[in-house]
Amino acid sequence: MSATQIESRSPLTWGAGTVTFTVALVGYLTANLIPLMLLALENIGVPASEAGLMMTGNLLATAVASLLAAPLVAGRKRRVTARFGLLAAVIGFGAAALAPADGILLPAALVFAGLGAGAAAAAGGAALAAFQGSNRAAGFNMLFNRGSNAVLLALVPAVGLSMVSVFGAAAAVALVALAVTGFLPETPSESVEVAPVPGAVPVQNTRVVLSGFALLGLFAIWALSEDSLWAIAGTMGADQAGLDDALLGLVLSLSTIGGLAGAFVVVLLGPRFGRALPLALMLVVGGSLKFASTVATDAVAYAALLVAWNFIYGVAYTYFIATAAGLDARGRWSGPILGVYLIGSSFAPLFATWAVEVSGYQGFGWMIAGVSVLLVVPMIVIARISTKQEAVTGTPAAADPTA
Repeated sequence: MSATQIESRSPLTWGAGTVTFTVALVGYLTANLIPLMLLALENIGVPASEAGLMMTGNLLATAVASLLAAPLVAGRKRRVTARFGLLAAVIGFGAAALAPADGILLPAALVFAGLGAGAAAAAGGAALAAFQGSNRAAGFNMLFNRGSNAVLLALVPAVGLSMVSVFGAAAAVALVALAVTGFLPETPSESVEVAPVPGAVPVQNTRVVLSGFALLGLFAIWALSEDSLWAIAGTMGADQAGLDDALLGLVLSLSTIGGLAGAFVVVLLGPRFGRALPLALMLVVGGSLKFASTVATDAVAYAALLVAWNFIYGVAYTYFIATAAGLDARGRWSGPILGVYLIGSSFAPLFATWAVEVSGYQGFGWMIAGVSVLLVVPMIVIARISTKQEAVTGTPAAADPTA
């Protein structure tokens, strides 16, 4: 078998995978721990509105840094970028844990931490593309992320909710990631010889680039539609279905489990059924569940719909990440993927409240369901290109006895 010059991917091992997932985890800390962070800020006397602004600043800083760092982490500066980002996250979260409620130090520390977390997220996301089998790699990453944050959400309140426990925990996670960054997978060389996969046909670079940019834009739109439902899930459930606080708490817990189960399904399936068909199916089913939740009038039915939707969300999210990773082994598209998600997500509460005010809950349901349906065709095209592009990325020729 003849060899060709193309970027190569490495097998997913427990060591390299755990390091990659840990670095990427730092970028998700605020998004996942924000309920505890807001409570901790309010407990030291920060008004709720100001606390919300501070955390919004942190998330936007994470998004911007992730996008700005994307070219660096897709090149030779991946580990350097990760180290600087993680160090900034350690300093920022650590300073926030000790900062007084008044003054500029607290909001500045949170923005600084967000910038660092964004760089770390880009590095971890880009490194994810270095592994063979993007579906399974993305699934394991989702499992690690959801599982780790579930542990943090359980442990931090157990030891006592405070600025030190919440932001100190975030700083500690960043410090652990910083300690193992030296093992983060390097960017694959563009000139390495690999053994091509039989029957695989390279995709023209222009189509890959266009697919990458389209994927980032569509992922931001999808994030807006998904998180807008989550933003008003409690309010809508109380208004229409009589959802009480106890049942809402159960829904939140089961939703985390649903997301984990969704990622686990992707890990089990691996390359079976490809990427386009499962993602298209999840978009259609997810859109249906989103609409159904906006017209449900029974509390138990509403809760069941939300849990089912979170399961579908977990599967779809994982396939989106796998699609980005499959497009480029250097992580050109999987690096900034969290950044565009956070940008879409940051507008979700505003969009949700506006849509409900203008057209009511049912009209809002048609909007967010329509987004999912409209994404089906373009995402099928992009996912197929991603699968073909990943197929031409074989193993290093030296590892192929017929090369």
